[in-house]
Amino acid sequence: MSAAAVAKLATADTKDASPSGASTPPPATEAKNEKGCVSCPVGPQSALNPANAMPLQPNQAPADGQRKPLSTARVESTILTAGNAEDPKWVYPSEQMFFNAMRRKGFDPKEDDMRSVVAIHNTVNERTWHEIMRWEALHPECTEPRKLARFEGKPNDPTQTARALNFIGYNKPFDRHDWVLERCGKEVRYLIDFYQGKPQPGKPISMYIDARPAGDDAEAIWDRVRMPFESMWRAWRPASA
Repeated sequence: MSAAAVAKLATADTKDASPSGASTPPPATEAKNEKGCVSCPVGPQSALNPANAMPLQPNQAPADGQRKPLSTARVESTILTAGNAEDPKWVYPSEQMFFNAMRRKGFDPKEDDMRSVVAIHNTVNERTWHEIMRWEALHPECTEPRKLARFEGKPNDPTQTARALNFIGYNKPFDRHDWVLERCGKEVRYLIDFYQGKPQPGKPISMYIDARPAGDDAEAIWDRVRMPFESMWRAWRPASA
């Protein structure tokens, strides 16, 4: 499987893999459900969690025709959940959950690829959260940890930014997510576009993640206006200290 194909599967639409959580370990990726969540585990008769459209009872059983056993171990992410005292952090899907989700969505996954796909999925989620936290640093007045309330994949609904960039000649992102986090009791929506990056020696996957506030209110719009200046100040400040 090519690196580009693995990257797309890692953030694609499958329901048995997801940030039911996200994590920091080596490379990881994300599967989606009918709501666009590539990695959301969902069995045909499972009750779903409204926060992420994932089944409350993940499907860890081998799929029909599966040729090799897959790991059912799941990795805990660094991303806190909102309103879930029992599971304070989101947990990534296992190789088996991701495989089942991809099968259900019509993909033809290979057992030997699952380790890489899940690793990329988790890494992508961690990087996405890191990018969101860069924006959240604009709000030091909120001293509480940020929490991820819910998310949704929208691969067929490009953002206005992606449309504009494509109009002037840039490639389209291969996926889009909306993440809603909790900031001191307020819900804040972020838009994330995932772009295929240029191949780099020694790196199996190259990806650019464009995460920014959705601009749902004046505060979010102001964040988008001031971030370029804040970024320049952050880059200059250490050298002047």
